[in-house]
Amino acid sequence: MTNTGDRPDDIAVSRADRARSLESLHVVESHAGAAGPSRPDEWRDDLLFALDELATSLHDQFSRSASDDGLLARVAQDAPRLTSAIEELRDRHSGLLEEVDDLRQTLADLTRTVDVAAVRGRIGEMTGELRELRAWETDLVYDAYAFDLGTGD
Repeated sequence: MTNTGDRPDDIAVSRADRARSLESLHVVESHAGAAGPSRPDEWRDDLLFALDELATSLHDQFSRSASDDGLLARVAQDAPRLTSAIEELRDRHSGLLEEVDDLRQTLADLTRTVDVAAVRGRIGEMTGELRELRAWETDLVYDAYAFDLGTGD
């Protein structure tokens, strides 16, 4: 990839961000899988706190990787053929953040009854999306590094 000079290693920053968001996701999954129907208020509170942490970690991860000097910008610069895939990945990042925020707002509305099964279903969908996006980003970075920069076949 392009020489970064005094900039931090974008890949190391990305790894740290991704590790933080994955840990936050694991906490959300743990709370979602806890007993819910018999204690909906406590379940909601625990899950809402975990979703707040997930939203923060995802926002940090996505904004850093998409910034003008972030990893995805470097990949687009070094491997222009991947630009449209990177834009689609960024759009899906935004969509996932919107989904997390929507679920947080739903849970924060104390006038609504918590539908534990429905919330768990939404979390399952978000989990699948995040895991797919993580793999896709990894593939893009690898593809750019291995093939556009001459280290691959």
